[in-house]
Formats: sequence, C-alpha cells, structure tokens
Amino acid sequence: MTAGRTHIVGAGIAGLSAALAITREGGEAVLYEAAPQPGGRCRTIRPERGFAHDNGTHVLFTANRHALNLLKTVGARDRWIEPERKGLPLYDTRTGRMRQIGLSPWSWLWRSHRPTGLGITDLARILRLAFSAQECPVASIIGDRPIMDSLIGPLTIAVLNTSPDVASAQRLGLALRRLMWPRASRLLVAGTGLGEDLVRPAVETLRVRGVPILAGQRLRHLVTSRDRVIGLSLTDRTVALSPDERVILALPPYEIGRLLPALPVPRRFEAILNVHFRLPGSESPRFIGITGARSQWLLARRDHVSVTISAADATLNENAADLASAIWHEIAPILSHIGIDASAARQPEARVVKEKRATIRQDATLLPQPPLRPLANLALAGDWLGALPATIESAVISGEEAAAVLERSPSAGMHAARHHSPRREDAA
Repeated sequence: MTAGRTHIVGAGIAGLSAALAITREGGEAVLYEAAPQPGGRCRTIRPERGFAHDNGTHVLFTANRHALNLLKTVGARDRWIEPERKGLPLYDTRTGRMRQIGLSPWSWLWRSHRPTGLGITDLARILRLAFSAQECPVASIIGDRPIMDSLIGPLTIAVLNTSPDVASAQRLGLALRRLMWPRASRLLVAGTGLGEDLVRPAVETLRVRGVPILAGQRLRHLVTSRDRVIGLSLTDRTVALSPDERVILALPPYEIGRLLPALPVPRRFEAILNVHFRLPGSESPRFIGITGARSQWLLARRDHVSVTISAADATLNENAADLASAIWHEIAPILSHIGIDASAARQPEARVVKEKRATIRQDATLLPQPPLRPLANLALAGDWLGALPATIESAVISGEEAAAVLERSPSAGMHAARHHSPRREDAA
C-alpha cells in the first residue's frame, strides 16, 4: 500500500473492522477511543466490585458473513456457539408454556417448529415483507395476526430495535432475505462474553500488526483546509496530518453531526435496557425469547443472567430498583423452567444498564444518510450507515467499506465535499 497512516476515531466494532481491513495487507493505522476501553456497545463491563457482564445481549446469525469472517481473522470463530440447536425456545408468560420455533422458513416444514398461528396467508405476508417494494411499517403488512406475536414482532424489535407499528419493512426485509438461505438462521452467542470472544481477539490481532489503540481520546474537532482534514484536536493532543494520511470517523451519528454539522445524519434514536442478575446460571449458555411481558430476551450464563428490553424508551424514567424487581418476577418462572434455581421471592444482586441512544430509530421514513466520503481523505463508518439493520454485521461492513472507499480516486471525496461546508481552522 502506498497510502500513509489511517487515523481511526472510534474503537467500536466499526472502527476495529476498519483497522483490520487497512492492516490486512500491511497498511498502517492508529485508533483513538474516547472511552477507557475499546468495544463500544459490545464491551464487557468489569466493575471493581460485583460481577462482570456484557454491556448488552448481542447475537449473530450464520447469515452474518462479514462478522463471521472477522471472527475467523482474529482467531475467535470457534468461541461463538449455537446455544439452542433444536430451535429458539419461546416462553409465553401468559400461559407459562415454552415451545421451540424455527427461525428459518425451511424448518417450518415440521409442525413442531412452526410459530404459533402460522397459516398459508401468513406465508404470503412474510414473503411480501421480505421483498417489500415500497417502504411502509412492518405491522401494515403483517396485520393483527397471531404470527405478529409469535415471530414477526419479537424479530422486528430484536433486529431493528423499533416497534413493528413504525419499523421499516424494507430494512427488516433485507434481514429476512438473508435468513431464508438454508442454515443461514442458526443463532450464535459469544461462549464466554463479548470482551473475551470478540473485542479482545480483535485488539490482540491489531497489536500484533502494530496498531496503537489510544483510550481516553475524544475528538473535539476536525482541523480542515479546503477539502481535506489536516489535523485532529483530541483530548490532550493535536495530531497534524501529512498529505498522504487519511481519517475514518467510526462514530455514532450525533457525534458526526457535532463534528460536521452540515452533514445529514439521523436525529432520532431508540433505547435499550438490560438488566443483569448475579446467580448460578447455566454451564453452557441458554438463549430464551419471551412473549407477553416487557422482557424480550434472556441469556443465561454460568454466573449471571442478562435480560434485554429493546425499543425501551417507555422504561427509561422508571426507578432502576423497581425495574429490576419487576423483571425478576417475570423471568424467575422461566429460569425454573430451564432448570436454574430461581424464586420470585429471592431476587439476586442486579445491575440495570440504560442506553438512551442505543441505535438509530429504524422506522419507515427516509433516514438521512451522509456521503461515505465527505472529504477527500475522510470516510465515515458505523452500524447506522446504509440500508441494513444497525447490527454487528452492519458495523463490520461499514468499517470495511470505509477502508475501501479511501483507496479510490481522491476526486470522489472532492465531489462529496460539495454537499457541505465543514468547519475550517488554521492548523498552524
């Protein structure tokens, strides 16, 4: 590679992916991260007291080819396991019953794996959703059918973090089309945790390749001249860029809007709430879907259980202790059902994690999208870019695309730069 060093701001999955792509063939990169550790939303939280747990529950499907290739690159593919080989267990809190459903349409050939209430007309609706030609809410296609409660609703909230009443049919359709391939819908989780099985292997691979990762470095502003970035003003330093150096901003949209205010970026977000309970759990991970309750997904590990509520704006103002108590009462019967000693009367130590801007709101409106290369030597990355749902897979893809777009002709960036007038400063 003839290009100079690439400065990557943001060491979440998109930034790590970009760094891996750039250094694959000997390129040089440096990563800056505002938080104390890399990983972004995929980090593992390790408090001085208490128990370690992932920030939230993240899963992959075998259809997520780019994410799985990243895991292979960093030597961590075998650390991701399939916790529910016989189908996804779905527990209905209204009836106290659990049944296994298939996430692949091919598995529905067996009656035991069909979602509750699935009929011939539902198959037509699902096909229409998967190949939606016009943008509309998911619920407007599926309607008030049992399949909404037993499959499409939970899947929409899990994939898009947006209520089916407003969620984008086209974004969900892209995910559904990928899941339709045989063996593409196998669900995978990190065997130990996201830190051990995703972030740390990626960081170790980058360090072997000579990539420094500088934590505690927030980008205060960009120093630009004409159509190029010529400096980075960080927390405790200003980095001057030579003419052959490039920049990738692997940041959420509100940070891009702060740094480049003329760029169009999404302004609406959805929250995710996770509650982690410390208790002896399952020797091998269990992943359970939940219907009829606020809780939506449950991941049981050896020493703790994590519960997720997506599209959680309505819960953000509730008291954390009250939330933990209510959710514990919801999941205690489920834990007992899968053989974990749990009683609603004995709530274990709990930790509530509220993320107010976990993802962009992926509704059926046209979302603002900036050019991937707004300046000649600057590209953008992040799970919120593009048409795919905002997931680990899209974060990996965006990092790879940011690295690729910087390899193209400089004129591409010059044309894109005409769409805005970034802040200019004297580098001297």
